Amino acid sequence: MLTPRLIQRREPTPTARGGFSLVELMAVIIIISLLFAFLIPNLLSSKEAVNSKMTQTWLNQVSAEISAYERETGDFPPSTFPRKLDPKPSKTNMGVESLLIALMPADGSYLAGGDYDDRLGNTDGDDSKKSHSRFASSEVFELCDHWKNPIVYLHRRDYEKGGTYLTYSDALADWVEEKVSAAVNPTTGSPYRQDSFQLISAGPDGQFGSADDIGNFKR
Repeated sequence: MLTPRLIQRREPTPTARGGFSLVELMAVIIIISLLFAFLIPNLLSSKEAVNSKMTQTWLNQVSAEISAYERETGDFPPSTFPRKLDPKPSKTNMGVESLLIALMPADGSYLAGGDYDDRLGNTDGDDSKKSHSRFASSEVFELCDHWKNPIVYLHRRDYEKGGTYLTYSDALADWVEEKVSAAVNPTTGSPYRQDSFQLISAGPDGQFGSADDIGNFKR
């Protein structure tokens, strides 16, 4: 007589769940939101720091070339249009436009251009009907910073008078036209580089006179 074998009963294997629960999804969303809140400002801050450094280097480069111009001609480029310039562009951005005309004249006798071509802009849309620089275009170009805003150029003769500049402010999401005078050393009460010239970038905020301005001088 055969003895029947005992048959072991297997418990059913739990099946894998399909997808996340609502609580888990909310937790993931919160974590991603926190990462974005932390990372994006830091990424933007890093980008602005790089642009600020590059603009400072750019201003130093332009300063060196202005000084070379002075050694060759006996004076720094003017920051107002000469009387013989006809027709004259508008007075907005005049200092830096005058600087570019001096450094890159129509006969191309001073500068070959270098990376100046990559730093050109025309925020005020000036057109003088004929070219005053080495470029064929009749647009009156400006030298711009790494936020594509014109830099201020002031010859020492025009420190007090200053000039009007048009920039785009990301903070305000709008164009800003400002009267800009020479930056003054708060310790001495005199303009920085009082015997030569100033170059000033409006910096990341696109507005002159704020703490993030960048110049060819140490504050």
